Amino acid sequence: MALLDQAAQRLLERLRLKVRPRAASGDQGGHRSEVRASGLEFAERREYVVGDDARKIDWQAFARNRTLSVRTFEEEHDARVFVLVDVSASMTRGAPPKLEVARQVAASFGFLGMNQVDRVRVIPFSDTVGRATPVLRRRDDYPGLEAFLHALSPQGATSFEASTRAFLQRFPGRGVVVVVSDLMEASDWSPSLRQLAQRGHQLSVVRVRCDEDHSPDFHGELELCDAETGDLLTVAVTKDLLDAYRAELEAHVERTRDACRRLGGRLVEAPVEQPFDQLLRQVLAPSLEHP
Repeated sequence: MALLDQAAQRLLERLRLKVRPRAASGDQGGHRSEVRASGLEFAERREYVVGDDARKIDWQAFARNRTLSVRTFEEEHDARVFVLVDVSASMTRGAPPKLEVARQVAASFGFLGMNQVDRVRVIPFSDTVGRATPVLRRRDDYPGLEAFLHALSPQGATSFEASTRAFLQRFPGRGVVVVVSDLMEASDWSPSLRQLAQRGHQLSVVRVRCDEDHSPDFHGELELCDAETGDLLTVAVTKDLLDAYRAELEAHVERTRDACRRLGGRLVEAPVEQPFDQLLRQVLAPSLEHP
């Protein structure tokens, strides 16, 4: 089954991924650079100073006001778009499963990047990063991305710290990093997000969640199995215990949200129970250019 139907693709064709100048690479592409140069888009006119290239003097402006000025331009550069997809075992939960929605979210960001000729790579992770896609740059590459995403299978436990360390070692340079995960790991993600931002990456975290994450329907004496590690735990599930679990989970999500905000990024929610057309608009809205 196609991850993105025709309606979703038509919507994505009309949108543009917002890339801040410091996250763009040095190759020609479709995003504004901070560098003023002889590029594609007129940026500003400023007063001529000794040493400026005489070829850039605006002689029409000189004829009007008898003042020498030069025209400067903004170069356009492409961007690297890295989509990190959580494939740990907890992504099997939900209806539909969280991994299925994560595939669709990853396909959407990949489609956006390829549609504006950016360099897209999708990278699965759990306790470390897995085999990535090759660089995808054109719309013709999209079927290969769908095949790659369909082949992902959930397994293992999440270690965002180890995965971030491996990602930074394997993929130099800076760009846009989109992390698609259920955040079902107790460790604080803030230090790893800070490392990504210090490299110069523009951050987005998409939290794929299901009702079961927040409101598990458990009660009584139970033997629980950790979906990621397989560890067994015998526990008496009470209302107080469930309340404490929800409070801890919400605190963990808020810590991650605050870390993203402090680093100039965003965390957005992607409930699997939400219709995908609504979910897509909600997830993409903070990452888009607006006229």
